[in-house]
Amino acid sequence: MVNALVVDNDFYNRDLCALVLKRSGYQVSQTSDGKDALSLLSQHNFDLLILDLHMPGMSGIDVIRAVKSTHSNPNMIIIVTTAYPHMSSSEVVFNGADYVIYKPINIKAFAQLAKQIAVTNTP
Repeated sequence: MVNALVVDNDFYNRDLCALVLKRSGYQVSQTSDGKDALSLLSQHNFDLLILDLHMPGMSGIDVIRAVKSTHSNPNMIIIVTTAYPHMSSSEVVFNGADYVIYKPINIKAFAQLAKQIAVTNTP
């Protein structure tokens, strides 16, 4: 089974992502902030990280930088979500994300991407 961590301070966005991922065959963990995410990432091996860019305290970019500096699971796919369409996807990808998804999330497209990633990461 493929493991995913969903990090978003908004319960509804987090829950929506978790539901789509569960239906796509993932085992899903959730948290609402970056510091908790780093703690979970240090304790568990996740194949996929879904990460909101704008969270209070520690931003998604801060989490990505921390993950990349510790080299925890270099094969983990990182998808960032943002409600700000003016965000440059090249800037986010430059900071270590593999994909950028804009909110409101297109559930059908997100489910297809999740299934594609699951197939790629299944042993």
